[in-house]
Amino acid sequence: MERTEERGWYCTDGTWTGRETATTRAAGEDATSASKANADEPTPETSTVFADESRDRCVVCGINFEMFFDQDEGEYKYRNCKEINVVDHHKNGSGDGPSDEMLVHVTCLRGLGSPEFLMMHQILHKH
Repeated sequence: MERTEERGWYCTDGTWTGRETATTRAAGEDATSASKANADEPTPETSTVFADESRDRCVVCGINFEMFFDQDEGEYKYRNCKEINVVDHHKNGSGDGPSDEMLVHVTCLRGLGSPEFLMMHQILHKH
């Protein structure tokens, strides 16, 4: 009986989404180097922002942030939180309108594809 080995259709997320091609993989880039590129991406465990009672909810889901006391800095902080620009393109009619910095859960931002900024129509709550 002949033995065959199965292989996955796509080896990495980058290949599946089209961000990475087979030629770049063959040129010496492996899965570990691709994961190192994602190491700069914030994680829910390491992303913290100083607590601000006027901005205590995620602008995407509307759920309160988890607050904790940071012993090293002696300040209260929000966990799983990142500050992001929210652009309002309706104020001046173009896509590069004024922006406000708002707080969002890192996990919510990942669910939107980890954009660099959000548009006003993508948020639920304006503070």
